[in-house]
Amino acid sequence: MKPDPSKLRQKAQEEQAAAFEQTHPKRAALQFASAEEAIRYDAGETAVPPQIAQRLNESIAREPKPAVSWWRRWFSRDTRE
Repeated sequence: MKPDPSKLRQKAQEEQAAAFEQTHPKRAALQFASAEEAIRYDAGETAVPPQIAQRLNESIAREPKPAVSWWRRWFSRDTRE
C-alpha cells in the first residue's frame, strides 16, 4: 500500500513550520505611536547591504559642505589685527 502523498506533504509542511518556529521565535506584537516611530524601529532592525552602504557613504562624501552662517562668521572673527 502506497502512502498518501497529501499526508506526506502535510507532514513535511508541519516539520518545516516546527523548524521555522525553533529558528525564528515569536516576538510580541509591537505598537507604535506614529509612522515615524515604526520606520525608526525598522531601520534599527534592518541591516544595510555592504554595497549600498558603500555607495551611500560615497554619495554623502560628494555633497558640498554647508556654508557657515553669517552670525558664526561675524562672531568668530579674530579681533587681533
